[in-house]
Formats: sequence, structure tokens, C-alpha cells
Amino acid sequence: MFMEKPILIKLTHSDSELLERFAWFHEQPGCNWTRGGEGELPELTITRRGVFLTSGAKQLSFHPSMAVIRLINLLRGESDRYLEATQLKAGDSLIDATLGLGTDALIAAWAVGEKGSVLGIEQSPILAAFVHDGLDHFGEIVRKANNKDKQDTWAALARASQRIEVRWGEHLEYLKNIPSRSVDVVSFDPMFRNTCKLSDSVVPLHRWSDHNPLGHKAVLEACRVARNRVVLKERKDSSEFRRLGFDVLQGGRYSPVDYGVILV
Repeated sequence: MFMEKPILIKLTHSDSELLERFAWFHEQPGCNWTRGGEGELPELTITRRGVFLTSGAKQLSFHPSMAVIRLINLLRGESDRYLEATQLKAGDSLIDATLGLGTDALIAAWAVGEKGSVLGIEQSPILAAFVHDGLDHFGEIVRKANNKDKQDTWAALARASQRIEVRWGEHLEYLKNIPSRSVDVVSFDPMFRNTCKLSDSVVPLHRWSDHNPLGHKAVLEACRVARNRVVLKERKDSSEFRRLGFDVLQGGRYSPVDYGVILV
């Protein structure tokens, strides 16, 4: 199991609410918190304005990121390539085996609705805890939207955020313990292992990401677990699709990523 190196954890105030949040982080499995140490350690700071994760000169707070724009477009009747690949519908179940910051999981949770379910697996305990906390406190980051589209989008994302279950673990070991044909879709997005060309919001995550390529055994387990399909998101023209046996979906001519599917 992936274990974290020491991470500083700090409180800016001793409010009862912040102390409760501080205690919650200490209860999360796999996280190696410290109150002090030598050298430049990454730092988690719990403040009245939210929780911040700092590594070097980069500071990160939980935010739905591109999920906002994507859902605005969906609510306007436009398509989303992730949903085209997963074919999720109301009432479906999904395992996001590489949760990251949870952007795709939010879109999936919106698509499956109140009767559906989304389970996100993240191999980094600090990212699992960070995203879990962000989803639990999603209502606190909802902006004061100045038009109906944005108001509807933030409200929908807030509801979707509460339908995502976050678990820390290595996806292969986690999938091995899930019954066959028990979920509709399993998805993988292992792109954090190559972050040099990604956005500033993703680059700081490189220290916590799994840099290993997706393995055949994980794909086989996903095919056993899924009832409908297994989906892989990778860079456009990636050799990973062929290596792992995924059929690449057409579309996204100007997108830097492609989606591959295995029907089961």
C-alpha cells in the first residue's frame, strides 16, 4: 500500500469547527502528519477560508475546476466526451479507479443522479483525504453566481458532490475484492504520471501521483467487475490503448486526449 512521506498539518485558528476538521484529517488512514520537521515538507493548512495543500511554491485548494464548464455545457444540451465514452445514465454505478481531484467523478455523479452511485479510488492517502474533505464541504466553495446558468451548475454540482464515495487504496487490490459484474462502468485516468504539459492546478499533484503505467491485471479485474464497459482516458495517439486492448473512440479532433473502451 502506498504510504505518504511526512506532511506538515497546521491550523490558523482554534475554532471548534476547524479543530473538528483537524481531528478528521488525523483519522484518515495512510496519512503521515507531523507538526514540525526539518527541510521543505509539503503542508496542509486548515483555515477559515478552506483547506490548502502547499508543495514548494504551489498552493492548491479543492475546486471542481473544469467540471463547472463541462456541466454548464451539458445543461445547455451539449455533449461531453467522458459521458459519451462511459454511456452513464440515471441509476448507474461507476468506479473511478484513479480519482485524482475528482473532476470526472463529479460529472459522473451528476449523470447517474440520486439513484446512482460513484466510488472513487485514490492511491495517495493525502489526495484521498484532501478530495474527500473538499466534497464534504463543497457547499462552502459555491460561488455567488451572477447568472442562471452558473447558479444551476453550482447547485447541481453541490448535489452531485454528496453522491461520491472516496476510498484510499491501490485500484488493483481494491478491484480484486469487488464482486464480479457488480458495477456498470469502471474508468481509468492515469494521466497524472505525465504532468509536465498539464495545467498549473495539476502540476503540484505530481509528487503524490502514481507514475507507473496502468497494468494489464487492473484492466482484467475491471473487466470482471464491470457489467457494461471499462473506459480509459489517455493522451491522444497514446500507445497505451493498443497495449491494454482498448478500442479508441472517434471524436475530439482538437482535444489533447482520447478515450478508449472495452465492452464486457
